Amino acid sequence: MLNLFLRSVMVLALLFGLLFAVGMAVITYLDAPFWVAIIFALGILFLQYLIGPWILQLIYKIEWRDPESVDPELAVFIRRACSEKNIPLPRFGLIHDGNPNAFTFGHYPGDARLVVTTGLVEMLNSGERQAVVAHELGHIAHWDFVVMTTAAAIPLTLYIVARALLGRGRRRRGKSGGYAALIGVISYVAYIVSHYIVLLLSRVREYYADQFAGEVTQNPDALSTALVKIAYGLAATPKGKQKKENTRMVAARAFGIFDPKAAQNLALASAGSGAISAEAMESAMKWDLWNPWAVLHELRSTHPLPAKRICALERQSEAYNQIPRFSFRAERPESFWDEFLVDVFVNYLPALALIVGLAIAVPLFFYGYVLGAAGLVVLLFSAAVWLKRQFSYRHTFDEHRSVCSLVGEVKVSAVRAIPCTIAGKIIGRGIPGLFYSEDLVLQDESGFIVVDYRQPLRFFEFLFGWIKAETLIGQTGQVMGWYRRSPRPYFEMRKLVLRSGETVTSYSYPVAQFFVYAGIALGLILVALQIVELL
Repeated sequence: MLNLFLRSVMVLALLFGLLFAVGMAVITYLDAPFWVAIIFALGILFLQYLIGPWILQLIYKIEWRDPESVDPELAVFIRRACSEKNIPLPRFGLIHDGNPNAFTFGHYPGDARLVVTTGLVEMLNSGERQAVVAHELGHIAHWDFVVMTTAAAIPLTLYIVARALLGRGRRRRGKSGGYAALIGVISYVAYIVSHYIVLLLSRVREYYADQFAGEVTQNPDALSTALVKIAYGLAATPKGKQKKENTRMVAARAFGIFDPKAAQNLALASAGSGAISAEAMESAMKWDLWNPWAVLHELRSTHPLPAKRICALERQSEAYNQIPRFSFRAERPESFWDEFLVDVFVNYLPALALIVGLAIAVPLFFYGYVLGAAGLVVLLFSAAVWLKRQFSYRHTFDEHRSVCSLVGEVKVSAVRAIPCTIAGKIIGRGIPGLFYSEDLVLQDESGFIVVDYRQPLRFFEFLFGWIKAETLIGQTGQVMGWYRRSPRPYFEMRKLVLRSGETVTSYSYPVAQFFVYAGIALGLILVALQIVELL
C-alpha cells in the first residue's frame, strides 16, 4: 500500500483544491463581486495555515522527545542558542528514518516544532548536528512560517483579480470592458511574476538561515560539511528497516534542510569510497555555477542550488578568518552560452515549426486547400521533432564512462545528452520505499546515479516498478543510454544488460520514433493528395 504520508498529502491537496474550485465556481455563477472571491481564497489559505501544523504531526511519525535523550550536547546547544538569540525553546521531535534531514513548522516562533531524523543524528558529528539545528532555528527566528504564508497570499490574490477582471471584460462592451480586460491581463502577468518572487523569497530565506547558523556556531564550515553529508544521505538508498519509511521524506523536500534532487550531484562524487574529496566536490559544482541552464532551473526551485549555498558559506568562513574545507577556485574556461542557446533553439524547434506551419496553413485553408494545409502543419512539426530527437538521442553507446566523470561534465542538459555505457550494480530504486517506483539506482566504483526507466505508457512503468524492479536490486551489469542533467543528474536508460544474461529494455525511444516517422509520412501523403487534386 502507498505510504501514509503520500496518501495524506494527496488527499489533503485534493480536498483543498476541490474546495477552492467549487467555491470559485459558485462565486462565478452568482456573479459575486471579486472581493468576495479574494476573501474566500484567503480564507482557504488561512485554514491551511491554521491546521497545517496539526496535519504535519498527523502524517509524520514524530516522536516528541527531550533533546537530552537524543543528544545531550545538542540539547545544551539548543538552549544556549535560543537564549542568546531570544528565541522561544521549540518543541523537539525525532523521526525514525535513515535519511538525514531536519525541518521546522508551526504558527509562530512560540509555537515552533523542530524535528530531526535519526539519520541526521547518526551521520553527522556533533558540530555538524549543531550547525543544521542552528539553520532550523534561523527559520524560527526569522518568522518564516508567517512570512511564507503571507507571501503566498499575493499570487493567489492577483490570480483572483485577473480572473474576475478578464471575465468582466468579456461580459461588457465598450471602453469599460476593454479597460477591465487590460487590467486583467496585467494582473495575470503580475500573478506569474509574483509566483517566481515567492520562490525567490523561499531561496533567500535558506541563505539567511545558513548565515544565522554560521553566526550562532561561529563555524560556517560545519554547516557546509553537514550539507555535503546530508546530500549524500538524501540521495542514498536506505537499507533494511529504514527503507519502508523513507518515502515520507521524499514528499517533503520543501520543508527540509536540503532538496534531495538538487543535492544528488554532490552525493555522486563521494558514493564509491564513502569519503568526500575537495577535488570531486569542485568538479561536481561546476555545472551549478557555470551552466546557464542552472539559473533557469533555480528560478523554479524553493532551495538554492547546493553549490551556491556552499559558496556562500565559504565566503562567511573567510569573513571569520577561517579556511573552508570546500573552496571553489576554478576559473570558467568559456561562457557555455553558445551551447545553451543551441539547446534552447533545439528544445523549442517543434513549437516554432508548428507556429510557422499554422501561419502558412491558415491562408491555404481559407483558399480551400484543406489537405495541403493540414499536411504542411503535420509535416513541419514532425520534421522538427525528428531533428530535435536526432540532437538529443544520439545512438553511440560505445564510450564507457564512470559516474564521477559524468557528474563533472558542464556541457550537458535535459536536451543535450551524453550517450554512453555505465557498468555497475543496481543498489535500489529511484524513490526508496515506494513500491511502484520504476527508476533504479546504479552504483559503480566512483559513485551512483538514478537510472530513468521509461515506457510509452505509464501503466507499463507502474507494472515494472511493482513487479520487476525489486528483483533487479543487487544484480550487476551495464546500462546503455543518455546522461542528462536538469539540474539533477540522471541517466535515461535504453537497455540494461545484467551479468546473469537478463536484459531490460526501454521501448519509449523506438515507439516515439515510429510516431515521428508516421507523422512525416502522413504529412507527405496529405501534401501529395492536395497536389494530385490540383492537377
